[in-house]
Amino acid sequence: MQPLHELFEYNFLYGVRLATAYALEYGVKIIGFEEQDSFEVRVLTIGKNPRRTGLGKKALLFLRPKFTKITVSEIYEGALPFWLKMMECGLVDELLSIKDGSAIYRLGETNNSKLQADYNNGWLVHEI
Repeated sequence: MQPLHELFEYNFLYGVRLATAYALEYGVKIIGFEEQDSFEVRVLTIGKNPRRTGLGKKALLFLRPKFTKITVSEIYEGALPFWLKMMECGLVDELLSIKDGSAIYRLGETNNSKLQADYNNGWLVHEI
């Protein structure tokens, strides 16, 4: 699997926080918040590319060496299986919250096996 290469990096204000965006090859983009040696992923998009081709994983493989801790917040429920798999692979350290329309729910437990079981049973989130 060939790695993705960075085309450019830029920063912008997201509310009162400074967000960092990495634009990679093939229209892949990662947007989140840097804080010393950690990164909170808010958006990972593979552009117009088809799903399940490994581009999301390649994006995280690009990000992993840059930060010792990678967390993900405001996950859409349909993308949760992807993020669970990335956590299992060691590319993500913690899943923080799920976004359901305009509501955001904090994940109660980030233990991978417990998270997977709770997701399968529909008991995953706790309303903030």
